Amino acid sequence: MVGDDVEIRVLREDDLGFVDELVQQAGWNQLRVDWLRVLRYEPSGCFAAFSSERLIGTVTTTTYGKDLAWIGMMLVHPDFRRRGMATALMRHSMSYLRDNEVDCIKLDATPEGQFVYEQLGFVAECKFHRWERIADQSSQIICPNQVVSRSGQLDQLDRVAFGADRSAFLNLLDADSFTVSTDDGFGMIRSGRRASYLGPGIADTPNTAEHIVRALVGQSSGRVFWDIPALNTVARAIAEQFGFHVVRDLTRMTLGRMPKTPDFKMQFAIAAPETG
Repeated sequence: MVGDDVEIRVLREDDLGFVDELVQQAGWNQLRVDWLRVLRYEPSGCFAAFSSERLIGTVTTTTYGKDLAWIGMMLVHPDFRRRGMATALMRHSMSYLRDNEVDCIKLDATPEGQFVYEQLGFVAECKFHRWERIADQSSQIICPNQVVSRSGQLDQLDRVAFGADRSAFLNLLDADSFTVSTDDGFGMIRSGRRASYLGPGIADTPNTAEHIVRALVGQSSGRVFWDIPALNTVARAIAEQFGFHVVRDLTRMTLGRMPKTPDFKMQFAIAAPETG
């Protein structure tokens, strides 16, 4: 159903002005810096669809070596939905990842998008929930960009929890986040369009996780989003303790198999739906 006038090509930084219009229409939380981060990390793996030189859709990929890749930022202009545009963008990104010999592809799906991904072979792995805390003030990070060097031990802890090496991407997140680091865990919080975003959060024990969350929440003066794996019941209890409530459901979906199985009991917050 995609028309002959539609072209899919690599997304460039100078396209982001048009992307910002789509993001505002969709009510997404991501800022321009979030798009720049994934674009600069994977410059040849982010794509845009154009019709008569008008940007009408986007999709991004984020690879973590050959073991794992994430598909995200799937966004189609309302005027071009239900025409096969999302499927065309997905096939384009999947072809790119297959050419790069990635073993496993994952994504976090909304209920609306899950059917599209199932038709492409993705299967549900687990549920996620978006938790939200509402405060009286507008949301902002009080002390942004606290750069904390993660030790090799923490990067190894993250590999066990996440199932793949994403240390290079975490370094980029550090630059845009307030980061808390301990001997057995770390967490980040950063600004967003609608709310501050808490994540990722990795911890070896519940006490460490609670300490990290307390420090992170203390850096935001307002509304906070926090995406938690449903399998991590301890994280859910901590979220309730700090006044968060569930506002949205997500489904993590997978195509292929990872060499290592993630440990969701150590994942107290994902990094973002677009990157895992």
